[in-house]
Amino acid sequence: MEYKDILEFIGMQPVCTLASCDGQRAQVRGFLTNIIEDKIYFTTSANKNVGKQLLKNQAVQLCYLAHDFSKMLRISTTIKILDDKKIKQHLIDTREYLKDFSVDDEEFLLLGLSDSKATFWTLADNLHEDDLEVVYF
Repeated sequence: MEYKDILEFIGMQPVCTLASCDGQRAQVRGFLTNIIEDKIYFTTSANKNVGKQLLKNQAVQLCYLAHDFSKMLRISTTIKILDDKKIKQHLIDTREYLKDFSVDDEEFLLLGLSDSKATFWTLADNLHEDDLEVVYF
């Protein structure tokens, strides 16, 4: 497995669940993934609960599931808050739900990944998770 396999899988099912922490409690939400120049990005608002949680604790896990439920991609990662105005503007221009933001809006959080560990999982791997191939990126 290589990083390109991860991007290909995400490209086929760009909606994932993102698990963040609210104190000692996990919180899971659906997120739309944005792949730009082979990098993975997310957006949210600093005013939303998830934004507040990510500002306090950047450790998250992402989970992508194939449409036929045959394969799952799990990414354990650290969220990085980015201030890339070019990417922010691209997302504002291409994502209707971001149209009310501006690149200078301090509430508009552009999120990237850092120190990531990814594994693919199938039912055949159910009792063998420790043997799964890992990609670090």
